[in-house]
Amino acid sequence: MSAHEHSPTQARRDPTLRSLGVTVAGFFLRALQRRQRRRAAAALHNLDDRLLEDIGITRNDIPRIVERLFRP
Repeated sequence: MSAHEHSPTQARRDPTLRSLGVTVAGFFLRALQRRQRRRAAAALHNLDDRLLEDIGITRNDIPRIVERLFRP
């Protein structure tokens, strides 16, 4: 395969290459979102029970709250 066969111009014309790019971008976006959710949950889990009580949540609430934070 030459560089010409997969140039950016070709990708705009070839729906197969474009859909591959969209698929790869979607994969990375979902991976980034999962990472952000895990980090948010970890940050809340690192708080002590008194701090969690001060902000009005329990440890059992953390998964629901994290999902709500990242809901589209």
